[in-house]
Amino acid sequence: MVGGADMSDRLVLRKDLFVLDRETRLMWQRQASEDRMVWKDGFDYVERLNQSQWGGYDDWRFPDKDELATLLTPEENRETGLYISPLFGPQRCLWSSTEADHHRAVYADYYYGDLYLVEENYATHFVRAVRTLS
Repeated sequence: MVGGADMSDRLVLRKDLFVLDRETRLMWQRQASEDRMVWKDGFDYVERLNQSQWGGYDDWRFPDKDELATLLTPEENRETGLYISPLFGPQRCLWSSTEADHHRAVYADYYYGDLYLVEENYATHFVRAVRTLS
């Protein structure tokens, strides 16, 4: 958890579409992509959000592993069974834009509460876009 701040103090729901993180100055999609996808398709997903100016913005990006890690909570939420604030949608596994060696990419698994590597074309996960608050 970034800086040790309580998530309820850090995260703010806006317009039922976004979750603002006051500590990291990041704005997240509340719900991730509707469908699971292979890693490389996450870049196209974010591009489509920007082309349509989803939520009124055209500067969404595919979050890196460090950004996704800021959403991990130290304890499992008793209601959702996930290591992420219940302000977010129920998606368990989210791709990061971070690529590793041998065609592998990093994803966050909020059910187990950690980051993992998997072959880019082997798994399908959701994508939750992020942007930096100005």
